[in-house]
Amino acid sequence: MDNKEPTVERNSSNRRQRNLLAKWLWARRFFARKVVRERILLFASFLAIVAILQIDLVPQAVQVELGKPYIGEDIKAPRTVINTEKTEELRDQAADRVVEEAKDKLEYQTITIEAGVAAGNRFTKVFSLLDAFRAQKEADFEPTENDSGFSEASLRELRDELASIDPRFKDLSLEFYSRVASMPPEDYERMKKSLRQVFVTLETEEKIGNHNLDAIRANLPQYINDDRFLVLAQDQPVIQSFIEAMLFPNLARDEVKIRQLQEEARKKVAPVKIEKNTLILSEGDIVTNEHIQILRDLSLIDNQGNRIIIFFSLTIFSLMLMGVFLLYLYYFKREMLKQERHLYLIALIVVVVLAVAKAMSLTNMEWMEYLIPLSFAGIVLSSLSEPQLAWVITALLSLMIGVILDFDLSLTLYYFISGIAAIYSMFNLTQRKEMIQRGLLLSGANFFIVLTLGFLFGTRRLGNQLIFALVASFNGILSTALANGFLPFLEQLFRLTSPLSLLELANPNLPLLKRLLIEAPGTYHHSIIVGNLAEAAADAIGADSLLVRVGSYYHDVGKLRRPYFFVENQIAGDNPHEKLSPNLSTLIIISHVRDGVELARSYGVPSCIIDLIEQHHGTDLVRYFYQQATNAAQEGKESIEETDFSYPGPKPQSKEAALVMLADSVEAATRAMSKPSSARLEALVDQIFQERLEAGQLDETNLTLGDLDKIKAAFLKVLGGIFHHRIKYPDVVSMERKKLNGDNS
Repeated sequence: MDNKEPTVERNSSNRRQRNLLAKWLWARRFFARKVVRERILLFASFLAIVAILQIDLVPQAVQVELGKPYIGEDIKAPRTVINTEKTEELRDQAADRVVEEAKDKLEYQTITIEAGVAAGNRFTKVFSLLDAFRAQKEADFEPTENDSGFSEASLRELRDELASIDPRFKDLSLEFYSRVASMPPEDYERMKKSLRQVFVTLETEEKIGNHNLDAIRANLPQYINDDRFLVLAQDQPVIQSFIEAMLFPNLARDEVKIRQLQEEARKKVAPVKIEKNTLILSEGDIVTNEHIQILRDLSLIDNQGNRIIIFFSLTIFSLMLMGVFLLYLYYFKREMLKQERHLYLIALIVVVVLAVAKAMSLTNMEWMEYLIPLSFAGIVLSSLSEPQLAWVITALLSLMIGVILDFDLSLTLYYFISGIAAIYSMFNLTQRKEMIQRGLLLSGANFFIVLTLGFLFGTRRLGNQLIFALVASFNGILSTALANGFLPFLEQLFRLTSPLSLLELANPNLPLLKRLLIEAPGTYHHSIIVGNLAEAAADAIGADSLLVRVGSYYHDVGKLRRPYFFVENQIAGDNPHEKLSPNLSTLIIISHVRDGVELARSYGVPSCIIDLIEQHHGTDLVRYFYQQATNAAQEGKESIEETDFSYPGPKPQSKEAALVMLADSVEAATRAMSKPSSARLEALVDQIFQERLEAGQLDETNLTLGDLDKIKAAFLKVLGGIFHHRIKYPDVVSMERKKLNGDNS
């Protein structure tokens, strides 16, 4: 029993170890997949961005109760917001004021729809009384020579009845009523018909208000005399008198125009803002409706729903920005999706800049908002990646920083323009000290950007704006200094190379190049010529000319292991390959690629140069020794495999690697020409290009046939300068000897 228990324990322990090992191996295989690492990076970056953006965007809720004293710490506005209640109050006052001013203006009044009906009704009431009066008196009427037959009492009674319709009928004389009542029937009916037409038309066509009644009455003769009505001259005075008494205002407010007027007045009222850090409530203050509304505008009360809405909004916002970035990479920089280190660099820069921006915003010091080093991101990315990518990241970062800084449009524009200016200011640097000079230019640009945007938005006093502009100018120096200091660290961390580092690698006093110059001077000279050729071709097709020049300087450093086995370093025609078999010579020749990679790594040469060293021969055939081996094999009837006489590769993966390959081949071939001429040089370049194309050495680059034509033209231009025609100098020694012998002929 005692022996079995330890055995069981050992077996159980072994099973646990095997399970742990299996899990570890599974995890290792899982994370070894590039697509898995990229997705984890994207997800982690997304979470980090959302987390940073939502920090303190909605502050903690405060407890207040309407009408009771506030108990707690002073409440200050965490950001600038619009006082909606005060703003609405001022806008309502402005709207009421313009309505009061417009109430007597005809342009804001319209004739009522009921005006015609009301005019017809008034006319009917008036003449129903007159018709009844005339009918009642007609039977009793006994006219005399000087009497109309109507008593003053009856006429006054008629006038009083009409005055009940409109008091102005009292202003008409008894003689007027007597004349109307005694009009012959045909004249009376004609007058009635004309009066109705004129009166109804007047009330339905002319704007009549209390303020212009007198003007309308004064203009009645002209209106009645209009050709439309055909009123007889003897009827016009009667009609005018009736209309003067019957006339009534026919206007009502034009609600459409009034609403437009109110809206315009409301728009002209500037929003009442509660500036950031404004004191809202102190301990002991009585909480009013205005306090409640302000706190609600600031999302300081009842903000649980706001928190959820803002969180989801930020999530969607971050997804959209990340989608823009990924679409840009997919459509324009797809090759960068294969380079993980670039993605890691971008993620680190974005998260760090956003974290710094959020930390500065939490200080609640307004001038700190102009000190966020967004330009640092543009400088680093344009140096270690590509300016176009830096441009996109800068645009997206400026939008996210705008969210962090309380959605301030002026600050968003400032960081966008400043970031783009930083990218452009760092083009074509030739030494590190120039970065400080460009930083001073960026500083001046920031100063004028902030001043210009301050005048454009007009949100701050000039004194404050000058302070912010000075802080922004310091931001230019700070961002440049940070980029200058962090670039070497980031280069080592992500194994990337900036143009400044490439320029430093071109220094011939560096140990590896110095060794090449001393130990293999022929190879060094060959590398310089290859660099000139490749650089000219890179300029012609828009490739990275600095990379191909520096890569050309290092492409043959592997020859340092056995320099005298390469023809350019051999002296007095002593060729050690004459004593070796073609197979061994080939092995020595192709090994200079592997040796170059090892030497470059041991000297700390960056990977972008090592890639050019490794790819500059591709899988090309060592033709000279292959031909020797083939000839020997034909005599001995042996079989020869091309792969035994080919470089191990890989083939060139970029335009830059292809340019170094072509320049290397062209330089070596032209140096072997006995009598170079323009025609022979062109034919030789065509032959080399054709051989590389047929061998498929350029298949994995994105060079086009048009690019090859431009490369050929650039090569021939450089070669024409190298193999130019030289005059024959006189034999100086012979001339001196003749002088000594006295021969002056």
